[in-house]
Amino acid sequence: MKKELFTKYLQDELEAKKNLLVKNELSDEDKAAVQNSIDNLEGILEKVEQSEDEEGLMELKNTVSDLNDKLTAIEEKIQQNKTEVNKDNMDTQEYLKSQNSLHDFADAIKNAKNAKEFQKNWNDKLVANGFTITEGSESAFVPEAVKGMINDIWDRNADWLRDLNFTGAKKFYCRYNTSDQTLETSRAKGHKEGTTKVGQTINMAAKLLEAQFIYKIQELSYQTIWDSDEALITYVINELVDQILYEVKRAILVGDGRANDSDYKINSFEAIAKTTTDAYTTVSTVTANGFLVDDMRAMVDSIKNDNNKSVLVFMDKASLRTLSRVQASDSSTPVYIPTEQVAEQIGATRIITTDLLGANYKAVAFIPSEYYLVGENILNPVLYTWHEGYKNVDVWRYECVAGGGINAMQSSAVLKAN
Repeated sequence: MKKELFTKYLQDELEAKKNLLVKNELSDEDKAAVQNSIDNLEGILEKVEQSEDEEGLMELKNTVSDLNDKLTAIEEKIQQNKTEVNKDNMDTQEYLKSQNSLHDFADAIKNAKNAKEFQKNWNDKLVANGFTITEGSESAFVPEAVKGMINDIWDRNADWLRDLNFTGAKKFYCRYNTSDQTLETSRAKGHKEGTTKVGQTINMAAKLLEAQFIYKIQELSYQTIWDSDEALITYVINELVDQILYEVKRAILVGDGRANDSDYKINSFEAIAKTTTDAYTTVSTVTANGFLVDDMRAMVDSIKNDNNKSVLVFMDKASLRTLSRVQASDSSTPVYIPTEQVAEQIGATRIITTDLLGANYKAVAFIPSEYYLVGENILNPVLYTWHEGYKNVDVWRYECVAGGGINAMQSSAVLKAN
């Protein structure tokens, strides 16, 4: 074998292995194997450049062949992954869809000591795969698997939140006329010839809806053992998203519940549950010794709904059982009618059971399309994660900017308990 040809062959092999190493398709174990092959090839190349023995060159060539055989499985796996993702080339969006992006995302966390370092690590991964990232926007690009986990949880648990009216605005003014429509000063008038026309009296008011940062932070001990990167991320995402969902639902139905001076109070959502009637919500109380179904019907009827929009009614399971229980006589066997039939009886589109109302409220009802949301879409949260070296924990933060309130007058109602 000619020394010059063998040298060129080794140089080509080295270049190929180095190109393989910088790609993101490799696991940590595979990277170590490729790096070991590069080290061996560099050693062989040095020997070849110093050797004049052709028989020795043949032995070295056999050694190179053995090294290549060990990497064949790795290259086949990479090719298979490429075929699954894209038969030709993996573009930027396809990278985020790949299993490798999930692995890189987890690596960026494990190798970071703080949030800034995580952003840099993840940015490096994105740039290496063809993304152009504006500083500070790294968290907007997450693997499709992570986005999918978030969307799956919302699809399962967001439920009635999807029926609310998302404005897409950072701020929104709910403007309304406080004048009574039935008063003479508000009514349209007929004109009598020779008289002076009288203008309508309008008392306008406005309510500002503003968004607030809402977050959940979770710390996990670095010693915790997980079967895979996906198992870890799935667990964390479920915990974070479920809690945000719970907080948003609670804030809308009954309020945050924390003291007004609490640093952690979520105050950007107007609560449906109130103690006194205002322009947006009619408040009534359960009638002593009366029938609950009549009180529920009166509550729903107090909602101004000229266009027959969807009305949601929230109550606990015990109240729903009371409403659904039907007994023809004292001696007859009681039966329970379907929830849909109960909803029809009280004038609701849908009944949703919840434990959030507590002891003070029997039920709340509102037109969901008249509850307006502001801020960033809660379906696209900002996810930050980093490793805290001082505590030896992984820190995860899920954050969104959101708020909301009732837009239409008399579009909600509350039934207080005795």
